[in-house]
Amino acid sequence: MAKPTKEQKRKAKLKAKKQQAIHNQQSLTERLSVALEKLCEPVLPEYIDDSNGPDLTGRSIVWQMGVIAWNIHVTGRQELAECAFVGSKLDAEQQEIVRKEIAGLVKRKIELYPRQMTAIRDVATTLANGFPRAKARPGDTFPELPPMPASEPKKPLCAEDIATLRKTLKLTPVKFGELFGVTARKVSEWEHGKSQPTAEQHNKIKALNKENIQ
Repeated sequence: MAKPTKEQKRKAKLKAKKQQAIHNQQSLTERLSVALEKLCEPVLPEYIDDSNGPDLTGRSIVWQMGVIAWNIHVTGRQELAECAFVGSKLDAEQQEIVRKEIAGLVKRKIELYPRQMTAIRDVATTLANGFPRAKARPGDTFPELPPMPASEPKKPLCAEDIATLRKTLKLTPVKFGELFGVTARKVSEWEHGKSQPTAEQHNKIKALNKENIQ
């Protein structure tokens, strides 16, 4: 049997490399697809209705939010959250709900897949043997982001501090709530320790405390 020529060997190596690249891409696609589905598991039930068959539209919406959250962590670009509203008819309240969903998915992505730094270019919603599946197309791979500098955990605001601030400003719960975009009922929850302000509201209350009380 004749030995393969150098040209035949070269072509064989190129073919092997091409096949390996295809295999690697397929493997990466499968890993990203499975990871995206797992990432979105807690959110999915709120958006789908399978009473009339597999709800591909609902899943597509959730998986798109998952893609945005995934890419925010991978790229470090927080502004990607606004991609969720391109061409949408969501009002301000609905947009805030979506922002919170995406923020929660970013945290979950960091917890589950902190070292997976390949972006997801897009996702398709398909049926495989009658079951809905996500098919994520890989994008660029980014270097791992540096860890955030250690900082002291924020101490929760004391309910009495919030009540004292409101009374010092001589504001009703309604007027006080308007400063933070919340209802009087939410203000009451803050003042009785039943809930805490968001990070942004927390910082604003601290600033007002410093200006008017401390």
